[in-house]
Amino acid sequence: MADSKDEKPKLPLAGLMALLLAAVSSLIIYQGPIKTSRPIDKEAEKSASVVRDRVQSRLWQDPFEAVASHMQKEKAPEGDEGQGHHASPGLIDGAEASNGAFRFHMMPVFVDGSPYASGVESRLRDRYALVSALGAAGYLPESGESIRYFKWKSIAAPSPIVPAEWFVPGPRLSTSGQAEKNKAQPILVLWLKEQDLGSQPLRTLTNLARYVTDQLKTIPSAYRVLGPRTSGSLRAMLEELKTYLAAHAPVTPAAAGTQPLGWPVLSGAEFYSSWATAADPVLLGEASGPPAATPVEDRFTAAGLTLIRTIGTDDALASQLVLELQRRQIDLTTPSKVPHIALISEWDTLYGRSLPRTFVAVVNGLAQEAQQESVVSLAQRLDALRDERYPDWVHRYSYLAGLDGELPPKNDGTEAGGAKSKSGDKGFGVDPAVEETPVGRSQLDYLRRLVEQLKREEITSDGEFKAIGVLGSDVYDKLMILQALRKDFPHALFFTTDLDSRLTHPSQLSWTRNLVVASHFGLELDPRLQTPIPPFRDSYQTALFYSVLRAVDVLKAVPDKQALKLSTGAMFSAAVIPRLYEVGRHGAVDLSPDPELASAALPSIHLPRSDVDRTTGALRLPPLRTIGLLLCAAGLMVFCAILINSELWSLSRGRRRTGLVALLALSGVIVVAFVAGARLDGTGGEPLSVTDGISVWPTASLRLLAFVLCVMFFAHSWWRLWESDRTLIRRFRLLRLDAVLSRPFRSWIGIHRWLPPLLGHAEARELWHEYRILGAWQERVRRVVPQAVAYGLFGVVLMVQFGFPVMPCRGDACFTLNYIILGCSVVAMTLLMFYVVDATRLCRRLITIMIGTRIEWPRRLLAREAAKYNVEQTYVHEWLGIQFIAKRTAVISAMIYYPFVIVFLMAVARHSYFDRWDFPAGLLVIFALNALYAFGNGVLLRRSAEQAKREAVRQLKDRLKNLSGEPVGKQIKRRHIERMVELIEHTQEGAFLPFTQHPLFGAIALPTGGTGLVFLLEYLATLF
Repeated sequence: MADSKDEKPKLPLAGLMALLLAAVSSLIIYQGPIKTSRPIDKEAEKSASVVRDRVQSRLWQDPFEAVASHMQKEKAPEGDEGQGHHASPGLIDGAEASNGAFRFHMMPVFVDGSPYASGVESRLRDRYALVSALGAAGYLPESGESIRYFKWKSIAAPSPIVPAEWFVPGPRLSTSGQAEKNKAQPILVLWLKEQDLGSQPLRTLTNLARYVTDQLKTIPSAYRVLGPRTSGSLRAMLEELKTYLAAHAPVTPAAAGTQPLGWPVLSGAEFYSSWATAADPVLLGEASGPPAATPVEDRFTAAGLTLIRTIGTDDALASQLVLELQRRQIDLTTPSKVPHIALISEWDTLYGRSLPRTFVAVVNGLAQEAQQESVVSLAQRLDALRDERYPDWVHRYSYLAGLDGELPPKNDGTEAGGAKSKSGDKGFGVDPAVEETPVGRSQLDYLRRLVEQLKREEITSDGEFKAIGVLGSDVYDKLMILQALRKDFPHALFFTTDLDSRLTHPSQLSWTRNLVVASHFGLELDPRLQTPIPPFRDSYQTALFYSVLRAVDVLKAVPDKQALKLSTGAMFSAAVIPRLYEVGRHGAVDLSPDPELASAALPSIHLPRSDVDRTTGALRLPPLRTIGLLLCAAGLMVFCAILINSELWSLSRGRRRTGLVALLALSGVIVVAFVAGARLDGTGGEPLSVTDGISVWPTASLRLLAFVLCVMFFAHSWWRLWESDRTLIRRFRLLRLDAVLSRPFRSWIGIHRWLPPLLGHAEARELWHEYRILGAWQERVRRVVPQAVAYGLFGVVLMVQFGFPVMPCRGDACFTLNYIILGCSVVAMTLLMFYVVDATRLCRRLITIMIGTRIEWPRRLLAREAAKYNVEQTYVHEWLGIQFIAKRTAVISAMIYYPFVIVFLMAVARHSYFDRWDFPAGLLVIFALNALYAFGNGVLLRRSAEQAKREAVRQLKDRLKNLSGEPVGKQIKRRHIERMVELIEHTQEGAFLPFTQHPLFGAIALPTGGTGLVFLLEYLATLF
C-alpha cells in the first residue's frame, strides 16, 4: 500500500473558525446605539409652571420653539391671547435700573428663522454653542430651566417675537483666569430671526435697541452683535451703509471713530460675523471696480460701527481646495491640459451662486501665478465670470435648495408632505418606498436627470470628471446629491465645504466616505479654548463659539500684532487658516497641511493634528511603546516559526544561517525605507491610518508583502525543486549521464522538442536528464520572460480600453512610492505566475511522454522494489512510474498555490476598506485571467496524472486478462498484478490527492472570504 496522508477534513475547521471570527468581530467592532431610560410623562407638561414672565426651556432647546409652545398654552379659551405681560425682557431679579445705574451688555444673536428642519437644527446648534462659550467665559444663565421673551413693533414685521435670556458672571469652566471675574457685567442675549430684520437690518436693529432701552430704562454699556448670519444679510447692511454714507460728507475712518455718522443708538457696536463667508467683491457688487476698493470692515468703521469677521472668506476655502486637488494630481492651474471637473451648487442663495464663481476665479489667479504672469485682483477675475461663462474644463450645474421637497409641519402638528423619512433620524436619507415621480414638490426626479446629464457630459468632454464639487449650503441636499452621484462616478474625487457631523454619520458613509471637506473651522478648538466642552456638530457652531469668546473679551486682540491673548495669558495667532478633512470610517480625519512652525510662531486656535508635533509642525513618529510592541510581536512570530518548522530550524543552525539573518535584515531595511518614504510629504502627504479608510499605506504594505512573498516563493520553490531532484535521484537511481543529450538555450517558449527522439521506449535517466535541462533557470527565463512581457502589454491594452484604476494618493512622494511598489509587485506576481505555469507545463509534458512510452528503470531499482512488495520485476514498471509522478507532482502541486496567494493579497489590497479603491473592468479581467490561467494548468496537471494512473492500471489489467485460465502457477502472477493495481489505485500523493485535500480545492475557496483565509493559513502552516 502507498503511504497516504491522514489529513482531517478541512470544512469543519473552516466553519468553526469563520463562526468564531464572526462572533469576536461582532463583539469588538459593533457598537450599540445609546438609549435613554428617562420616563416620558406627556401629562406632566400640562401641569408644569414657571415664574411669571418666564418660559420653560432647557439650555439646549430652540428658544423659538419654547416660546411657541408657551404661547399656545397661554391662549385664553375664548381665543384671546393672554400674553400682555410679555412686553419687556425685564431685568435680573434684584437688579436696580434707577438713573441708569444698572450696567449690562446687550448681545443680539442672528439666527436662521426658517421653519424647516434645517432651520430648527441650526437654532439648536447656535444656542448650544453660545451657552457653551458663555459658560467657558465664566457666565451662568439666570435660570437653567426658563427664558424670557417679548413682542415689539418694528418696521419689518407686525409683532416679532424676541426670546431673551440673562447671563450673569460666575465661575468659569476653567478655573484659571478668575481675576477678571469682578469686571464682567451681565449679558442680555436677544435671539433674532434674521428674516424678521427685513431688507434694512441695521435700522431694524436700531429700533430694537431703542425699544429695549426704553423698556429697561437703562442704556447698555456695550453692544456685541453676533451677526449678520448670511452673506445676503451682510450685503443688505452694506447697502444701508452705502446709501447713508453717500448722503453725507465723506470722512476718514479715524474721524468716524470719534464722531459716528449714523445709528447713534448703536454707536460703538461690534458685529461678530461667524457665518457670512462671501468675499468682499461679491458683497460689494463692485467686481468691475478698482483693485483697491474699500474693504467691508472699513465701511462699518466709517459709520461708527465695528465689523469683526471671525470666519474666513470663500476665496480662502477655494484656494485650499485647489491646492488639495494639486496634491492629489488634479492640477487645475496647468494650461496645457486641465482635468475636467463639475461644480454643483444651489442658485437661490447668494452663497450658492457666488461660490462656483469664486472657485474658478481663484483657480485662474493661481494659474497666473504659476505662469509668472501679472495677477489681477479677485474682483476683476470675478467680473470676468459675471456672465457665467466658465472655462471648458468647468461644468457648472445648479439646483434649488430643498431637493427633498419637505415643508414644515402644519399648525395641527401633522406632516406637510414631501419626501418623508420613516426613520427616527430625520434628514438622513429618503425612504426607498417614496417613488421619484416627476410630480409634486420633491425634486428628486430633477436630481436623477442631473446625473444623466453629467454622464452624457462626461462622455462628450475630454476625459472623465476627475473631481466633482458639491458646494451647496444645505447639508441634506449635499447628502442626496452624493447619494445619487457616488456610484455613477467612482473615479471622481468629491469635495465640499463646511464640516458637519452629519457627513460622518454611519448611515451616510456609503456615499460620503473619502469626501474632501474644506472648512474654516473644525469641530473643536485648541483645548485651552475648548475647555471641557465636547466637539460640536458642525464648523459654524465652532465659529460661533469662537466669536462669543472674542465678544466677551476672553480672547482679546493684541494691538499692532496679528495675535489674540487669552485671559490666562496664553497667546494665539489671529489668522484663521482653513482646515482640510477627509471623511473616514470613524469621523473626519484632519489633513490640514500645517506649515513648519518657527520657535517664535504663535499656535493656532484650531485643534492641532494628532499626528503633528505642535512645536515643529512635523509629523510625529509612532510612540516608542507601539514600535517596541510591534518589534516584540514580530520577533516572537519569527522565533515561533523557527521552533515549529524543521526547515527554518535547520537554516537557523546550519551554514545558511547567514542567509536567514540577511533576509530578516533586508526586511527591516525595507520597512524602514517604507516608513521614511511615507513621511517625505510631511503634513501635505497621505496620512498613516489603518482603519479609517482614508490611507493608501495599508494597501502599499500589502503590495509590499506580496512582493516579498513572491521573492520568498521563488526561493522556496527553487529549494523544494532542488530537494526533490536530490530525492528522486536517490529514490529512483537516476544517475548523471556521461554524454550531453541536448543543448541549453534551445527554445524560447515551446517545450515540445524532446531529445533524444522517442521511439516507444526510453531510459528513465535520459528522460530525467532532458527534463532537468529544460528546467534549468536559463531555459525558464527564455520561456517565462517573453510570456510575461506579452501578458503585460495585454494588460496595458485592457487598461487603456476600460480605464486605469484610481490611485487615491496625496502628495508627490506618495504617488512615486506607490507606483514603485505597485510596479514591483505586479512584475513579481506576473513572473511568479508564469514561472509556476512553466513548471506545471514541463511536468505535464514529462507525464504525457511517460504515458505513451515504456520507461526502462534501472535494474537495481526494479529488483529492490520487487523484493519490497514480493512481486516480479516485470510488474513494477508501472508502479515506479506512478510513484515518480506522485513524488514530483507533490512539489509542483504545492507551487500552484503561490499565484493564488499573491492574487488574493493584491485583490485584498484594493479593497475599499482601506481607501477609495475601485475595480475597473480591465482590472477584473486581469485578476480573473491570472486565477484561471494558474488554475487551468493545475487542473491539466491533475488530469495528466490521473490519465497516467488509468493507463498504468489498464496495462496491468490487460496483463491480468491474459492470465485467465492459466495453471495454478500463474495465479501467483495474478496476485502480483492485483497487488500492483491496488497500490496504484490507492496512491494519494501529489497530483493524486483527493480533490477536497488538493491545493486546487483551496485555490477555489481562497477568494471566497473566510473559508479561503482558513485554508490559506492552514496551507502556510504546513508549507515549509
